[in-house]
Amino acid sequence: MARRRSAAGVFVFAVLLMLAVTSLHAQERVRIDGQVQWVAGNRMQVMTGGGSVAVDLRQADQAAHRGLRPAERVIVDGFIAEDRRSIVAREIWRIGYDQSAGQAP
Repeated sequence: MARRRSAAGVFVFAVLLMLAVTSLHAQERVRIDGQVQWVAGNRMQVMTGGGSVAVDLRQADQAAHRGLRPAERVIVDGFIAEDRRSIVAREIWRIGYDQSAGQAP
């Protein structure tokens, strides 16, 4: 009887360990390249070739996103948020500023 309990305990431990490791790798890493639409507090909206993407800035270095302006090109590295509605930024790189973007010809 004690053998069954210890085997069951080992099995439960192995399953819990496997779930913990899986959840660590569950964050889908992404990189987006696009133009800043707006920045407000700890949120940013970036227009990519595929559409507009919400970016959570709370885990990014503040120096990386301080002073970003609309139409400035950026690359954002991060992961998809749990709710799958935004990207949580880890790193942000400024690529350049397109002064003609958003202006009438």
